[in-house]
Amino acid sequence: MSLGIIILVVILATIAVVVSISVSVFVYNKKYRDFVLNHCESIKQFQLINAKYNFNVVPNMDMTNTYDNENIYGDISCMDYLIYQLAYNYRKVESCLDATYANQSLYSEYKKEFKESVIPLTKHYDVNELPRNINKLEKVEKNELKKMLKNPITDFSITVKLVLTQINGVYRHSKYDVFYSDKLEELIEDVKDKRGKYYERQYIWDAICRVERGKVTNRMRFFIYERDGYRCQICGRRTDDLEIDHIIPISRGGKSTPDNLQTLCHRCNYRKGSNIIYR
Repeated sequence: MSLGIIILVVILATIAVVVSISVSVFVYNKKYRDFVLNHCESIKQFQLINAKYNFNVVPNMDMTNTYDNENIYGDISCMDYLIYQLAYNYRKVESCLDATYANQSLYSEYKKEFKESVIPLTKHYDVNELPRNINKLEKVEKNELKKMLKNPITDFSITVKLVLTQINGVYRHSKYDVFYSDKLEELIEDVKDKRGKYYERQYIWDAICRVERGKVTNRMRFFIYERDGYRCQICGRRTDDLEIDHIIPISRGGKSTPDNLQTLCHRCNYRKGSNIIYR
């Protein structure tokens, strides 16, 4: 018999032994798990309790945004970006907060009932004849109870991450901040504090303006320059001091979208100020 055949036989025999052991372990574990699920009083009671409690699903509201301009990235804080998003989506965050508070109250009842109704029934079975390994039985029961325990979201927070990249998208730097329920409630109240379209809190308006202005990325800036032929759209000159102008200024509700952006020279942009002028 050649060496190669001997090695193959040894490998196949080893595989057979490993498979046999794995099957035996699986059957052994399944025997105890089936017994626990069918006969443990604690498991039965916990199944009844779990059927009574339906917790709210709270969606993840974490936020991420990318900038390719270092100055803009430095000017905008994580809280600025959160305020901007809350200005348009605060109702969704309020809904998450309400769902979380409801979960908190219900979870307290759930844990109390678990402690009072399930824990006293551990190691109790509805049959007298038990598997031989009692320690194994108790361990399986503990693991099954742990798997059955519901873990609803009872602490809501939003993580805001801002990323700085090169214009080609290569990562350079990032910063993040976490905002918890109390801060979110405070910001929402300030965002809602308006007279018509005007925010009563100056810091809210300043944050919104910074983020809106920051939407003019370097990539978008070069696109607008190229679209406008690298000429000032008021005087028509080609100069080396071209700037991107919001046709409808941000202070008057303008957005940083291509249809609201134009190329102006520094002189025309300065003269235009907050007026609405375009060719």
